[in-house]
Amino acid sequence: MEVFLLRRFRFRYQNLLEVKEKYEDIIKRKLNEAQIKFEEAKKQLDILEDNKKKYQESINLNVKKGVDIGYLRMHDLFLMNLKREIRKQIEVIEVCKDEVNKCRMELMKASKEKRIFEKLKEKERENFHYIEKKEEDSLIDQLVTFKNYKSN
Repeated sequence: MEVFLLRRFRFRYQNLLEVKEKYEDIIKRKLNEAQIKFEEAKKQLDILEDNKKKYQESINLNVKKGVDIGYLRMHDLFLMNLKREIRKQIEVIEVCKDEVNKCRMELMKASKEKRIFEKLKEKERENFHYIEKKEEDSLIDQLVTFKNYKSN
């Protein structure tokens, strides 16, 4: 009589699945870093715009008090520089936003690839259990047949 040992399920593409999981984790970290950089860039823009607003208010207050033209010219140059920095920061934000979107797309692709392997693993596991059940049923039938044969 044959003795059946319990076999363990082993997914033939387990190594690939693990690589896909690690890659997905790497992309998640990359996305998180890109989002942090994006948020920092937006905060920096808020600071620049707040500085511009305060500076304009200060200039308006000084104009009401009466100041010389040299003072206004100097502050106007500073304000123009601040506006230039704001435009640069808006460009930085756009680059960061593009990077976040790129990472999101990459994460969606990586997650999809991982899910494909997870589904394949689940199907193989179900098939493995089905075959195990059939072998177990066959063994039980053999035992019952053997007992019936012995008792006769």
